[in-house]
Amino acid sequence: MIYTELLKLKSTKIPWLVLLGAIPANLVALFAFLPKIAPDGTPAGIDIQDMFYRQGMVLVMIAPSIFALFTAYIISREYQERTINQLFSYPVSRARILSAKLAVVFILIVMTTVLSCIAVLAASLVKLLQGSINFDIIWLGLKMNVWVCLLSFGTVPVAAAVTLIAKNVIPAAVLGVFATIVTVIGEIGHGQGGILFPWLTPYWPVRHLAQDIADLADPNPYAVPALIILSATFVLSMAFSLIYYVRSDVHSGS
Repeated sequence: MIYTELLKLKSTKIPWLVLLGAIPANLVALFAFLPKIAPDGTPAGIDIQDMFYRQGMVLVMIAPSIFALFTAYIISREYQERTINQLFSYPVSRARILSAKLAVVFILIVMTTVLSCIAVLAASLVKLLQGSINFDIIWLGLKMNVWVCLLSFGTVPVAAAVTLIAKNVIPAAVLGVFATIVTVIGEIGHGQGGILFPWLTPYWPVRHLAQDIADLADPNPYAVPALIILSATFVLSMAFSLIYYVRSDVHSGS
């Protein structure tokens, strides 16, 4: 089922959406190569940790819109093309069909995350070979991206639920844009409590990585409540989506 869903994307513009999510993060990460002056007046070198922070920050900003579009397109395609009855006639449970669609969304999220950190990984490899950094810095950046990837998937069932109700892309796209606006405002504010907003929870590992704005001495006190809220959001929206999809009526004209 997953392979079939992936094949459906070959002739679509979804791969371009992956690049749309990855390219800005790479470009912003490359800003670290711009000339900088240290406090003592000497030229500052390239800071790999800062590059990872910039990459993660941009990825979290654009993720709600891009990932909501992934979800909305994959979920609504059969409704839009009026082939939903044919899909439901397959000897496969509807729960498995929906799970396969969400698995494809997760694969696209992973692809976007991996591609978004190509620039910083290339710079890290060069610095590592030069002996300027150790692998610990790279490992911190990789862990940050893994967390961002996993936490970003936490709100995907919300977009799925909205799409199943509307049976088209637009409502989930609007939701994604709204979430992106709130996320950008939250990141600009740099407040610890902003991660309580489910779409901003992926900013938690990014903020932790930051050198100047992260509280390195003490963990973010809102981390556990934020994870609880995100988990509840995931479970409730996933349960709703599965129940709605399994019990939905067959549609005429499809």
